[in-house]
Amino acid sequence: MKEDSAEDRSKLIKAMQEIAKELRTDSVPRHEFRRRTNVSERKIQILFGSYNALVEAAGLQPRLFPTSDSPTYSDQELIAEVIRVLRLPNAKLTRVFFDQHGKLSTSVCERRFGGWINTIRAARDSLNPVADAELITRIDEYVPTNSTTRIQRNENAEEDEPEQAGSAASPELEHAFIEGTTANVYGDFINFRGLQHEPVNEQGVVFLFGMVCREIGYVVEIIRSGFPDCEAKRRIRGKSGHWQRVRIEFEFESRNFRIHGHDPDQCELIVCWVDNWPECPIEVLELRSAIRKLSSAVDNTALNKDEKA
Repeated sequence: MKEDSAEDRSKLIKAMQEIAKELRTDSVPRHEFRRRTNVSERKIQILFGSYNALVEAAGLQPRLFPTSDSPTYSDQELIAEVIRVLRLPNAKLTRVFFDQHGKLSTSVCERRFGGWINTIRAARDSLNPVADAELITRIDEYVPTNSTTRIQRNENAEEDEPEQAGSAASPELEHAFIEGTTANVYGDFINFRGLQHEPVNEQGVVFLFGMVCREIGYVVEIIRSGFPDCEAKRRIRGKSGHWQRVRIEFEFESRNFRIHGHDPDQCELIVCWVDNWPECPIEVLELRSAIRKLSSAVDNTALNKDEKA
């Protein structure tokens, strides 16, 4: 048994090293490793304890996420890492590229400089005008001079701004926001049981999950204020009567998980209203889709009753 485990460990270490070599990076993101190998998170935890432990066993650099006891990086250190990644062959200026090749999480930089665009601007100001002239030109084309102008992306761009949730109204029917009345802003109408409007924040997500958790196979153990927000148990598919613990983080949008700097090693599931993070390294439950299925199931049941009557 131990020999089998040692062999499995060696295979994963070798796979990690080969992927790093192919990507020309010393820090392979979790989602990229799992996409290429189809190795389950559970197997990684059994063999290594955590994904970062596997990365270190392969002689690579683990990804760093901000925590209460994380080391504090100076502005110069963060900018130096951003510039290092921007100078890589065929480098792109997107968050996705930095996530794939950087030694730090994008959220570390975004929290320090106030967003990814401001991070790029800070890096530009530290570049050598002569040696980095080409890169400076690319940044100037990528970052708008007017902060209110939408960034122009080429046809090969890796990410776009997310569409707003909810149905779009005709411009003639839309009205200016009245300042000072933020408490009176609601989501679109969904009329789902006791909830008339869709969530507009994380608290709404928590409330809605509590309404439907049992129906979608979850039993909540605890809700807390610290990360992760919730511990629950859920039914295991194909194993009747068996449940498994799952750690849950609630977010309004799934990619807020990254913006908030959470460590995916400490969480198995993001529960959100809008899933807008295609590269998310852990499982995502989008409640917007889940309640559509529940509503559809209720409508079909009612229809069948009417037909029988």
